Amino acid sequence: MALYRHVFQGKCAAGDIFTYTWHADSVRTTSAAHSAAVVWNDTLWNGATVGNGYKDHVTADVAMQEVVTTQIDPLTGKGLSQARSGQSIAGVATGNALSADTALVVSIRTALPQRTGRGRFYLPQPAASNITSTGRWTADFINDIIAALTSAWAAYETVNDHLVIYSPTFHVTRDATGFNVGDLAGTQRRRENKIPPTRTSGTLP
Repeated sequence: MALYRHVFQGKCAAGDIFTYTWHADSVRTTSAAHSAAVVWNDTLWNGATVGNGYKDHVTADVAMQEVVTTQIDPLTGKGLSQARSGQSIAGVATGNALSADTALVVSIRTALPQRTGRGRFYLPQPAASNITSTGRWTADFINDIIAALTSAWAAYETVNDHLVIYSPTFHVTRDATGFNVGDLAGTQRRRENKIPPTRTSGTLP
């Protein structure tokens, strides 16, 4: 069985790059695993139903650009083969984007109730309209993404193709048993590396 790393890359509203990543154990070839990952991401962005995908919750300046699949040697963490292709999907939400470092966090769980039994990835900056008056994600946003991810992984997974957590430190894989989305935003500071702050000074009396 092969270990694959799927990396999904796109651009934030002000031009910085975002990526999110997950791993899978699979009997697929690199090409077939890559095709399955492209379909997975298409389902996430376009939704389990029309109008309920990730693109419906991000502005037009936030967009997918590329998917890269690498077969990994689990004993060394080094790449063995790779496939990549463009994937152009832009947001359609109106209004303003949140800051580039703001992210929706998807947490992955395994049967091991320890830090090494958990994983996560960070989806790119949502539109400001997804925030409630108390600063949490709206229920509509969370429910749409849970439904989209459920549908996406249902299509990706088979008896022999399964989402896993891979530790590049210990070179161990563990089967995922579930995932969740919290209603508080996460942060990814590196997504605003290209955005210099504009500072306004005050004068001391």
